Amino acid sequence: MKGHYYFILVILILTISCKNRNERISNTVTNNKNSQNKVIITKGIAENRKIAKAVFYFENSESMFGYVNGFTEYVDVISELSEKPRFAEEKTLRDFYFVNGGEKLHISHIGNNPSYLKTKLNKSGFRCGDITKSNLNSMFQLALSKAKNDTISVLISDAIYDIGQPQAPMNALSTEGRETRSRFIERLNEGDLQTIIIKLTSQFTGSYFPVTGGIIPIDQKRPFYIWIFGDTELLNEYFSDSYIKSLKGYTDNVRFLKLKDIQAPYQVTTHNKLGDFKFDKRDKNKLFKTKTDRNNQGFQFTFAVDYSNLPFSDSYLTSNTNYSCSNANFTIRNVVGIEDIKLYGLDFTPTHLVTVFTNRSPLCQLNISLLNTVPEWILNTNIDDEANIINDTTHTFGFRFLTNAISEAYHHINQETKIVSFNFELLK
Repeated sequence: MKGHYYFILVILILTISCKNRNERISNTVTNNKNSQNKVIITKGIAENRKIAKAVFYFENSESMFGYVNGFTEYVDVISELSEKPRFAEEKTLRDFYFVNGGEKLHISHIGNNPSYLKTKLNKSGFRCGDITKSNLNSMFQLALSKAKNDTISVLISDAIYDIGQPQAPMNALSTEGRETRSRFIERLNEGDLQTIIIKLTSQFTGSYFPVTGGIIPIDQKRPFYIWIFGDTELLNEYFSDSYIKSLKGYTDNVRFLKLKDIQAPYQVTTHNKLGDFKFDKRDKNKLFKTKTDRNNQGFQFTFAVDYSNLPFSDSYLTSNTNYSCSNANFTIRNVVGIEDIKLYGLDFTPTHLVTVFTNRSPLCQLNISLLNTVPEWILNTNIDDEANIINDTTHTFGFRFLTNAISEAYHHINQETKIVSFNFELLK
């Protein structure tokens, strides 16, 4: 009998142990599945982040009427942006407004239907609100206030300050520029914000209003500008450099953003070199037995870099003037896209090649930086005198005050002049 009881007791213990073990296994599997689901869901949200709403503001002061006199490039671009294919595909909510007026903006809501918007892109449709004035600073403040979270805002204007002081326009422009800078600093302190400025050219048939007073009838091409404000990740995704360049009448663009820890993998190659060097086995950006060319042509090396995480235009990335070398004996000889050049031994996919040259001793610790600078086209767009505005198709009066204000605001927040840096050791 005792042996029988012991046998039953052992069976019960084993049964309970197996059950507990199975429950633990089951719970572990369930928890793992839940964890995997959470990861998948989180990953899905990050990958599928979308613009929830796009808010458009069109300046419709009388100075803008010449852009909507017929089917111009201006009309074509607004039609394209309002019906951007991805907006249509994702059924992105869009709101359209005309905006003008002085100290108090006059904002006219013209709905969220792109088809209806297009019926208003003419002189008759533009004639609403206070067409005699345009307060650009207030327009910026309005557009900046809307660009938060998954909402972006778009402002379209001729970028000419309505200063209302024809006797001392430069003083007035300086004052307006400082106010613009303050508006941007205030918004940047609230969180992430990228600003894209696009310069385009359109046929303009109408009245030009000089800041010194009067009216000049013109029938020619004139520049206009688009500002897009929003989260950096969203603007990089929806407004690529290639898309921006496809807009009719496109001339130039620039992006201002709050600099973060941007990753740009890089490595020295043997492509297009002068002189000689050996690679360190552990660090390919550490070179030894570095020697100048035996024919006294100097020393040169080229490094490959992946700029795919940077939203800047190719013209910006390939401009030599946008780079600095820590050693004054070195210069950037050229920066080019990788195109069909074959490189081997890289653990990343490069987009560009940067060639560095010196005609002195190459031995040093070398830092090369891509600088956060204002592109030359912005400086070249500005004029301080409208006397020759007839047949001038490229310049905008006082543009430097506006763009300096924006760039200074970003520089104030970033407190950094370098977008990304590359470090090299050149040893004996």
